[in-house]
Amino acid sequence: MNPIEIENITKKYRISKGFNWKKNLKQLLKMEKPDYLTALNKVSFSVKKGEIFGILGPNGAGKTTLIKILAGLLLPENGKAAINDYDLIKDREKVRTSVNILMSGGWIIFDYKLSIYNNLKFWSVAEGLRLSEVKKRIEEVLKIVGLEDKKDDFPENLSAGLRQKMNLARCLLSDRPIYLLDEPTSNVDPYSSEFIRKFIKEMKKDGKTVVLATHNLWEAELLCDRIAILNRGSILVLDETRAIKERIGKEILTVELEKITPELVRDVSSFGFVEKVIEEKNILKIYGNIKRNIPVVIDLCRKYTNIIGVDMKESSLNDVFLQLITEKEKAMVMK
Repeated sequence: MNPIEIENITKKYRISKGFNWKKNLKQLLKMEKPDYLTALNKVSFSVKKGEIFGILGPNGAGKTTLIKILAGLLLPENGKAAINDYDLIKDREKVRTSVNILMSGGWIIFDYKLSIYNNLKFWSVAEGLRLSEVKKRIEEVLKIVGLEDKKDDFPENLSAGLRQKMNLARCLLSDRPIYLLDEPTSNVDPYSSEFIRKFIKEMKKDGKTVVLATHNLWEAELLCDRIAILNRGSILVLDETRAIKERIGKEILTVELEKITPELVRDVSSFGFVEKVIEEKNILKIYGNIKRNIPVVIDLCRKYTNIIGVDMKESSLNDVFLQLITEKEKAMVMK
């Protein structure tokens, strides 16, 4: 069985619109139903052992809610899930001891009046480590994240990048099979971000299962074996990163011309393999199934004007993401 299996998970939050005693009384007496926001809507997927699984989506898509449910910190209204073979509802405590979670801005849980070492000592005991193991384990994780020379420093004196390393050290105190990472490089300097990305790759080499929620599409493309793109609580697409780009992404041919005429744009747009044409000054960006048809496009352009330069590229994950979200939002408006 896969380390993570979830099926039709749904989570709703009650919407508060300020205090209105009449409305609240009616809801209390069940004379009126409260308003709810659906954060997750029948979400299903599985994550394989040793896989880095990416969860992408705009703000409010449901990424953090999903991470908290996988960690056993929130319970869904409907659906079922198994984490490390434990039922999410019935074996909630065992689920919690099967995962390590790194939340965005997670350093706020630390006591700023305690040193890094003493903060980690507190969390070691909270995680259930034996007192005889605490000192050795703290020294190990501090070395792993490169904070061994700052163990006596206080969190308030650290940069955002060093605080996130401290948070990562806390996450590593217990050796568990599943790691849930929510925006691990958010608000972190480039050096610390690169360190965290390398560390995520090391987790995969060690056979750990990693779920990575991120806004950073370049990061997701670099690290993730598969990704799920969330919007308004629903999965829009789920597949291997390259497969998504090949299935949904578009090829883009950029042609720099001496001049552009309306007739040229019209004729290029008329090709069946062209989905859209964007004109930017003396540059045409042509989207569609272009790669096999470049000679046809070039020959047509030469009939109208001189060609200065040609560039061909495939859609990035960022292009695919924007395309999916835009199409979904347009569909919502049409409803």
